[in-house]
Amino acid sequence: MTSSTKDMFEHSQLVETTWPGAYAALCISSGYFAYDQGDMLLYHLYSGPIPSILSHHLILLICFILALYRNVAINYLILTLICEVKFYIVMGSSMLSIFF
Repeated sequence: MTSSTKDMFEHSQLVETTWPGAYAALCISSGYFAYDQGDMLLYHLYSGPIPSILSHHLILLICFILALYRNVAINYLILTLICEVKFYIVMGSSMLSIFF
């Protein structure tokens, strides 16, 4: 790992600065989560008295919007999005294995 890459993951870099494109990516992700939450509520695409997916989206929206408003910890939240992307890749590969 080079010095600049190593410094990129220091706590101060993750909290006090913003990587190029990170603010825009968080804005787009917030819009996606808001749309998805609205879609699920409008068409009742959830189950149970307290749907976990709606709770998950609400918590993410609160964190993302506050971070964007205060302009802090945006890089940390971008790292959390990597987990979201990984989940869809794993789900996609498991779905492909069912059909093929």
